[in-house]
Amino acid sequence: MQIRQDRIRLIPMTPDMYRLFFLEYENDPDVYLPGQEYTHYEYDEEKVAEYVQRQRDLKRIPLAIMCDHEIVGEIMIRSIEPRQCATLGIVLKNARYKDRGIGTQAERLAIQYVFDVLDIPTLYADTVRTNTRSQHVLEKAGFTLIREDGDFKYYRIDRAKLPVSPDGVKPGSDEV
Repeated sequence: MQIRQDRIRLIPMTPDMYRLFFLEYENDPDVYLPGQEYTHYEYDEEKVAEYVQRQRDLKRIPLAIMCDHEIVGEIMIRSIEPRQCATLGIVLKNARYKDRGIGTQAERLAIQYVFDVLDIPTLYADTVRTNTRSQHVLEKAGFTLIREDGDFKYYRIDRAKLPVSPDGVKPGSDEV
């Protein structure tokens, strides 16, 4: 399975790919809750193996975000209720890949995958309130803010209600 658009594609994440991903991973200060102390990420083979196993145990669908031939991030489809809904998560491995449109394009491909391949009509996402970059990307990809609490903002996109951009293209479409 491979979902592609331009230089960005999503492919199933393997344990070896996770190792490569986490070798260059850096914690993102934007995802810390107010009052949480930023900690520097240190690669740990055992923790990576535990993370990979946890994804299997939780029956999540991890997809590598590839830019050309490099793993630059991860899309996670989680909380899957077949034919009902799922939740999207995204992380880029470090700041070098931000502000380049990679996250937006990856989210649009993930929306297409969830709607068209998994046949799930509703997709949710959430982000820490302080992560305005993630909120902007979710909204560019077509998500709508549905609620917020003290720490998080929650978003939703529905296959049946996909917005159409001024150029007539739906966010999850191949034409984006």
